[in-house]
Amino acid sequence: MGAAIWDTIREATQMSHSRLDVALAKLDLAIPLYYEGFLRSQAEALFPIEAALEANNIENLIPDWTQRIRTPALERDLATLNIRFNPLPLPAFGSAAEMLGAVYVLEASRMGARVMLARLAEHPDSEAMNATAYLRHGFGKRFWPSFLALLETHPAAQNSPADVVHGAEIAFAMFETALRPMENVVVDFTRAGKGSGYSPTPG
Repeated sequence: MGAAIWDTIREATQMSHSRLDVALAKLDLAIPLYYEGFLRSQAEALFPIEAALEANNIENLIPDWTQRIRTPALERDLATLNIRFNPLPLPAFGSAAEMLGAVYVLEASRMGARVMLARLAEHPDSEAMNATAYLRHGFGKRFWPSFLALLETHPAAQNSPADVVHGAEIAFAMFETALRPMENVVVDFTRAGKGSGYSPTPG
């Protein structure tokens, strides 16, 4: 199979991925308002996605799921910065393949987290550096390659790549929806003359 399923998902979700990257690129995470908004948006999408996956016994598909889940790490960061949030409704995953698609999005986001942490490290005195458990989660682990290996060989993914793509689109849409309010904040903040910043994320 090689990377056939991965390639299918990546190609099918390219536009969703690009839209999310563009939105994130507008956030200079060194600005406290932006970093807090980033964490809030991540929580509002991540928490319901991970909760829905657990409710559907994701550990039966991914044996090391308990090591991968990031809700506790993000909860610590939110508490550190006293950030309130309103999670989106839990998504309805209709199959194992859709759940694998959602996990694809979660695991892929770790690469962007590394870039964001590097940007924060340019401002070591920032209060945000005390709230980076979410961005640091999984460092030193091979979560991405091990997930891809599982994805390529899992019968659910092999039998229904379209469902895997659908699950990924559900997850991407939730992160986009959660991040959308920050787009207005960026515009207002820029108009106030306080800068927009730029923080790249990998494609």
